Amino acid sequence: MISKHVNYRFYRIAVLALAMILFIPASSIAVDVILEWDKNIEEPDIAGYIVYYGYSSRHDVGSVNYGNYEFKIDEVGNQTTYTISDLNSGQLYYFAVTAYYIGGHQSEFSKEIIYYVSQSTIDSDGDGLTDEGEINFFGTDHNNADTDGDSITDGNEIEYWGYNWDKDHDGDSIINLLDPDSDNDGLLDGLELLYEFNPSDANSRPLFPIMQTGEVSINHKWQRIEFTKPFFDPVVVAKSLSYNGTDPAILRIQNVDITGFDICIQEWEYLKGNHKDETVGYIIMERSSYTLADGTMVEAGSFTTDNTTSFDEIVNFKSKFNYTPVVTTAVVSYSGSDAVFCRTVSNDKIDGFAFCLQEQELNSKIHATEEVAYIAWEPSSGIVNSVAFEINIKFNINDDWQEISFNQGFENAPVFISDMQTNNGPDPANVRWENKDTEGVDVKISEEQSYDHETDHASETVGFMAFSVQ
Repeated sequence: MISKHVNYRFYRIAVLALAMILFIPASSIAVDVILEWDKNIEEPDIAGYIVYYGYSSRHDVGSVNYGNYEFKIDEVGNQTTYTISDLNSGQLYYFAVTAYYIGGHQSEFSKEIIYYVSQSTIDSDGDGLTDEGEINFFGTDHNNADTDGDSITDGNEIEYWGYNWDKDHDGDSIINLLDPDSDNDGLLDGLELLYEFNPSDANSRPLFPIMQTGEVSINHKWQRIEFTKPFFDPVVVAKSLSYNGTDPAILRIQNVDITGFDICIQEWEYLKGNHKDETVGYIIMERSSYTLADGTMVEAGSFTTDNTTSFDEIVNFKSKFNYTPVVTTAVVSYSGSDAVFCRTVSNDKIDGFAFCLQEQELNSKIHATEEVAYIAWEPSSGIVNSVAFEINIKFNINDDWQEISFNQGFENAPVFISDMQTNNGPDPANVRWENKDTEGVDVKISEEQSYDHETDHASETVGFMAFSVQ
C-alpha cells in the first residue's frame, strides 16, 4: 500500500527555441520544454522522479489514456528540472511528475499543468503565454495579461485551472479562463484565491464582507491612513464628520491603493479653509457582492461621474437586493479642487440608486469627473467574526439635533458612518454628529451658506452603519 505522496507544484514551464530552428520551415519546427518542480524536503527517502506527458489530460474520461499519459520518462534521477526535447509546435501538452522512493513505491501524480507549444516565443503582454497560443488556441487577448479582468494573469489562470481551463463551472456559456467569476458567487476569481476560497464553488465564499473599519481624527491637512493588512481591490467610504468645528465642511479622499488612502476635511470655498480636528468613521471593503449567512446582501463598488445637474443618472447594482439597502458614498479622487460630495437617492430602490455631485450653492454646476465609491448594505444587525454591526435608517432628520438609538449592543462607542438617502431639501448639505456612545448618537443636517445665510433643511431619511471597533 502506498502511504506517501508528493505535493510538488510546478512553478515554471518555459519554451526554448534554438536559434537555428528559426531559419527552417515552420512545419518542421520542434521545441524543447523545461519543467521545474519543488523538492519535498519532508520526504528524505525519495530516490528520484518520473516525468509524464501527453496530448490529453489524465482527467479526461473520454481519452484512451484516462488516468495516465501517453509518454513517460524514467531516467530523470533525483533532480528537480528536466528538458523534454522535440515537442511538436501547435500542440497542447499535459505534464505531471511523480516521485519514487527507496522502497520502490511511487507517489501520486503532482498537479497537472498544460502548455501550448508555439513556433514563436513572443509574449507581448508578459503573461506567460505566447501570442501564438493566445490567438490560435486559448482565445485570450495577447495584448492584455488579464483578459477577463479577475486580477489573475492568463498564464496563472491556465496553471490554476489546468484541465478545467475550458470548462464552464457556472453554466453561463463563458469558459473558466475567460470568466472573471467562474462560480457566479459575486466574487472575482482572483479575490477568492487571495483569501483561499474556491473560485469554482459558489458555496465557498466569505460569510461576512472582507472589510476593515476604523475611526480617525483629521483636519484640513491631508493625512495618510494605512490599512492594517493589504487589500486586493479596496472600496473606501468615509462619511459624516463630528461637530467640533461648526463651519460646514465635507470630506475628500484620494490616492486609494492596496495599502491605504489619503483623507482630509475640505471647507466650502466661501469659508477660510482651516478646520478644527474632527472624528470620522471609515470603512474599507473588497470590491464585490456579498451575501451573509442570513441572506443579507451587501455590495461595494465605484463609478465615475461629472453629473452635477440632476438625479436622473442611476448606478445599477450587480444583483437586485431583497430589501432597499442603506447606501453611503464618498468621492475618492481629487480631479476638481472645489469642494464636492455625492448625494444619493435610494429610498424604495432595490436595483440601484440615483446620485448627483454637489458643490457649494453659489458655484456654477460644473465639476471635473470624479470617482465615487459606494457601499450598499441591507438593514441588519448582529455579530459576525467578532464584529458587532448595525445597519439601519432614521426618518425625519433635519437641521435640528436628533438622536439615533442603537439596537445592537456595543461594548464601546462604535465606528459611525451615515448618509442621506433622500433629496427632499436640494441645498448642498451633509450629516454631522455628536455625543456618540454605546447607546446612540445625535445627528443633524448641516447646510452650507455660500448663497444665503439660512440653514433650514427639509426632513431627510438618514441611513447609518455602525460597527464595533476592530
